[in-house]
Order: sequence, then structure tokens, then C-alpha cells
Amino acid sequence: MNTIYYFSATGNSLQAALDIAEGLGDTDVVSITQVGMNVQCGSDVIGFVFPTFAWGMPNMVHDFIASGSFNKDAYFFTVVTCGMAIGGTAGDVGILLREKGAKLSYGKKLRTVANYIAAYDAKTETRENILAKADNALAKIISDLAERKTCKIKDGPSFIRKLHNNFTANYKNADKDYNVSGACDGCGICASVCPAKNIEITFGRPSFRHNCEHCLACIHWCPRKAINYKDKTKKRNRYHHPKVKAGQLP
Repeated sequence: MNTIYYFSATGNSLQAALDIAEGLGDTDVVSITQVGMNVQCGSDVIGFVFPTFAWGMPNMVHDFIASGSFNKDAYFFTVVTCGMAIGGTAGDVGILLREKGAKLSYGKKLRTVANYIAAYDAKTETRENILAKADNALAKIISDLAERKTCKIKDGPSFIRKLHNNFTANYKNADKDYNVSGACDGCGICASVCPAKNIEITFGRPSFRHNCEHCLACIHWCPRKAINYKDKTKKRNRYHHPKVKAGQLP
């Protein structure tokens, strides 16, 4: 039995996890949000698939791996989706596993559509090309995993880890800068896709609980573009993986 744990906001990592599972066969795909912390897993192959946030792991992913109890003899792998670079993210996964007496055997980045809408536009004109290249790269990764190949994984530089920690330390309260326009119709999609369960629909509008992962899923998936980060995202394109539906998340 193989198990893949995933974290996903726009669906890039979820689709990658599903494709890997299909390629390997006999594989459970498990949402980190749904299973929670302190998981126990005795699978022979264990994978972690997630996006890079500020050149490192999302806070929830870090806490999940750190708190979990995994088969130490398993073949561990990680696939980190990104718009460009992953910093030392794979190495950071390796460090967490070493602390448990386990070893990360395989770690790769998977470049896909960049969508950190708080900083830049999620461009539309190049999406098909980027996704096609991602599919080709993922096919090679799946082949490697099926053969249980290994690769050298360097620990992430300490200065990048420090930079990542500085960025993500305030993510829980990032939602104080979110705003909801009158276009909101109270559909609840934002609450359903939020991996941190940080959104509650109150009197027909979303309210935020200040336990944010700053994944921006609520902004990307809102069908009316009613949720925004400060005034930065109002005119920017939203994005989610074309094969993934909101109901598949978190």
C-alpha cells in the first residue's frame, strides 16, 4: 500500500497527487486538512505533495510531518509544486524525516502555473503551455517513483529557512487584510476550499478566524471575485487547475 498526503489551494498539488497515485496504483490520496495532525501511517511508500510558500513548506505541512508517526523503513518522496523555485523545501522535508529516524529518498520540484496573486497576476496566456510542460515533467517523476529511484537531496540553506520563517510567521493573521465586496452572494465556496477551516459564513458573508495559511484559495475560487487581499488583487486574474473542481478541496 502507498499513501500520498497532499496540501492544495488552487488544485495544482492535488492534481499532481492524483496523477502520481494513478501511475503507481494501489495508492491512497489523503488530504492533510482532512486527516489532521498526529497521523499514523505504516505504508511502504509515503509521499508528500504540496506547494512551496515563501521558499518553504506551508505551515500546516510542516506541522503535519513533524507531528506524524510514519513507517521508518518506508520509501519516502516529496513533490513540491511551484511557479519558479522551491528554495530548500525538499531538504527541509528530509530534515524532519531524519529527526524521526527515516530518510527522504526522492524529492523533486514540479513547476506549474504561478498563482501568488497577492504579489503578481496569475497570467492566462501561457497557462496551457506551462501545464503541458508540467504533465511531461510529472510523467518522468512518476516513472522514477514506480522504480523507487533515489536522488541526492541537499538540506536547505539556513538563511533561506530563516527568510521563510520570517515571511510565514504572520500568515495566521494575514486574513486581517482580506476584504469582501458587495458582490458576495454567500455561496460558501470560500469556506469549503479553505484548507485551514479559517472561514465561517455568518449572516450570508464570510468571516475570517485568524488561523490563515495565506494560501489564497478563497480569493482564487470565489466565483464572483468578491474576496480580495488589500487592494492588490481586484484586477488580477484568478486561477485554479482546470481539472480540479472546488468540491475536491481541501
